[in-house]
Amino acid sequence: MKLFSAEQCQQLDRTAIESWKTPGLLLMKRAAFGAFHTLQAHWPNAQKVTLLCGTGNNGGDGLALAQYALLAGMDVTVTIIGNPQNFKPDARQVYEELIQLGVTPVDFSKEVLDTNVIVDALLGIGINKPISGELADIIQAVNQSEAPVLALDIPTGVDATTGSMHGCAIQADVTISFIAHKLGLYTGVGADHIGEIVIDDLKLPVALFDTTPNLADFHDLTFWKERLPARATSAHKGSSGTALLIGGNYAMAGAIQLSATAALRAGAGLVKVVTQNEHTGMLTEQQPELMCYPTTQLDELLPQANAIAIGPGLGLDDWAHDLLQQSLLYLQQHQTPAVLDADALKLLAKNPTFHLQNPHWVLTPHPGEAADMLGCSTQDIQNDRISAIYKLHELYGGVVLLKGNGTLIFDGKHLELCPLGNPGMAVGGMGDVLTGMITSYLAQGSRQGLSLMDAACLGAYQHAAIADQVVETRNLTSLIPSDIIAGL
Repeated sequence: MKLFSAEQCQQLDRTAIESWKTPGLLLMKRAAFGAFHTLQAHWPNAQKVTLLCGTGNNGGDGLALAQYALLAGMDVTVTIIGNPQNFKPDARQVYEELIQLGVTPVDFSKEVLDTNVIVDALLGIGINKPISGELADIIQAVNQSEAPVLALDIPTGVDATTGSMHGCAIQADVTISFIAHKLGLYTGVGADHIGEIVIDDLKLPVALFDTTPNLADFHDLTFWKERLPARATSAHKGSSGTALLIGGNYAMAGAIQLSATAALRAGAGLVKVVTQNEHTGMLTEQQPELMCYPTTQLDELLPQANAIAIGPGLGLDDWAHDLLQQSLLYLQQHQTPAVLDADALKLLAKNPTFHLQNPHWVLTPHPGEAADMLGCSTQDIQNDRISAIYKLHELYGGVVLLKGNGTLIFDGKHLELCPLGNPGMAVGGMGDVLTGMITSYLAQGSRQGLSLMDAACLGAYQHAAIADQVVETRNLTSLIPSDIIAGL
């Protein structure tokens, strides 16, 4: 599935009108017709609807929807925020038609929100500055009302490209997105405001969508599972890949255990762990299949690995620093695929001598770690996750997996969004499990040409899909990382 930015959607709209000779008014009517059917499908007993309309084409969609609702016998209230003299031609025509049907727009007041359904047709995808003043007050009033909200194209205040909020945003129950899937609907805080998503392509020809490059893609889990080479009947533990995981400092043995156990369950033939000496026996007792070693054996273990992971429970002390330095030196001289996560990323950011690019690693930061790596705030990362992942790749190379709501994966050419997952995953140890899974897939596919991007995407999708399966039968807040391992 293709995901587009706001600018790309606007270009698709222009191409449909200018090159494919589809009248803009027809597109507006189609959008309104689709929105009306969405309203009926979700609120079949609604008799009273209030439409909040701006003076752009999004407002025109709302005015056209008001016509369908009126002709269906609904009690229609229309509020226009702005000067009707500013309507563009298509929206003006719809406005004049509505006046001829006997609808007189009213000024906004909280009383108009006493309705069965509120339709948000205020700004659409063209917003480019923080919301304030009267519009901010209206958004607050809508969010405090008891009536459900249908947003046309995108909830007002949500950035259609980044998923960030422009100061404040309407909380929609249902969002009908016109023409295409917009990336901002699936990542960042925007996903908390859209409710259920309905896509209406406005009956535009499929070939139109090849005229404009899309910003990102998302696929289903099966697509990524098929990238992992099938295991031969004659396979043995050596041919199934050796994963080496480095971490587990004092008080953090659980992190490396989760990661290593996940690597086992994800299918690696051999899983070796380098950790604090005191932890080796305990880890082996708890998971006998693990092969655990003290740090003094790291040099001889590195060449044996088909894939290496550094970071789970690594810590930030001298022990951690030395292990990372030793591992990075090896990775500079060899092409072994590696996954860097957690404390390894923090150390990478803190130590200028570690600042190097490596085309053979996967970096898996959460927003806080990404902020450390870019020298900015976590809020800066969340405000524009797309720009953040581009900058991370520019600085560090390889494949970058930026965790969070709408996980993004970028290899320098292709941007993938994982639409799966749920808030129950916001618990310590989830990232450690993901690291183990990706490392395992890299180890298994190292001899069959599995790419870093394929392994990272497979790990992200599989990880999130299992989490979604678990919460179908269990309370969301009871989800723990071990559940993901059990689901592999």
